[in-house]
Amino acid sequence: MVKVVRAYTNIALIKYWGKADRRLKIPCNSSLSLTLDQFYTETSVNYDTSLESDVFLLDGVLVDNKVSRRVFEFMDVVRERYNIKEYARIESYNHVPQEAGLASSASAFAALAKASTLHLNLDDEEVSRLARLGSGSASRSIYGGFVVWNRGSQHDDSYAKPIEMEPWHDFRMVVCILNDGLKPYPSSVAMNVTQDESPYFDAWVCEAQNDIEQMTTYVINHDIENVGLLAQKNALKMHASLMAANMWYFEPKTLEIMNIVRELQKTIPVYFTMDAGPNVKIMTTEEHVDVLLEHLRDVKTVVCKPGKGIEVYDR
Repeated sequence: MVKVVRAYTNIALIKYWGKADRRLKIPCNSSLSLTLDQFYTETSVNYDTSLESDVFLLDGVLVDNKVSRRVFEFMDVVRERYNIKEYARIESYNHVPQEAGLASSASAFAALAKASTLHLNLDDEEVSRLARLGSGSASRSIYGGFVVWNRGSQHDDSYAKPIEMEPWHDFRMVVCILNDGLKPYPSSVAMNVTQDESPYFDAWVCEAQNDIEQMTTYVINHDIENVGLLAQKNALKMHASLMAANMWYFEPKTLEIMNIVRELQKTIPVYFTMDAGPNVKIMTTEEHVDVLLEHLRDVKTVVCKPGKGIEVYDR
């Protein structure tokens, strides 16, 4: 019987953007996210003494490119940290468009971190630390609901934890998929360029770190207006820091949806956020979803609820 791990994507309301330690992926600021229920990755890892190297299949196809190299480098880290001798056959099915700003790496490396260490029975904090080494945002996809990734200052204290709160059942995030192709530059590249070249980067870090405490309070209180406004401002600040380095992800349709949301804000609680990509995510509550969708008839949308943490099942 093969054990399969399912991990869901997360979308940050307070963004992770910039690394204090690029090798260990220690962030410059803490971040806060929501795990979604509609986008996920399923992965199995089977160690085999007969293998002379790792083997990676993505969606049933043998992969040997930059994606596989990133996976193999992560597996080398796993072997070194936990004294594992064997290579592995890794099979992954990704139910998220890759490199489109929909957090495919978060679910992918969260699932891989758990699947590669199932036999070790690691606790969630340790799996979160490990997942961070593959993709920073993957540290948050270990958990369901609203999650904070504490920036820390070294490997041991940089990990995510769920926010202790009453479930926010009527919170909704409407994902607008405008372009599910590859974005013009990977988020890690854009992040590093921003950190190295943007005159706004230091201000971004200070502002983002200050936003965390406020956002945590708003989320615990189920305060959709303040959650939405702060998340929207935080996303705009992140993108402003990137644009000051002469890079951007906005497309014409991106701006069109942002303007639709801004107009709707005059009457109902709807707010946008954006990650490294052109696709817009809109925060609201269940009662306002239908009105919002009426204004997005020509847009491919996916309505998401708060999702679960990592799951393990037999295949």
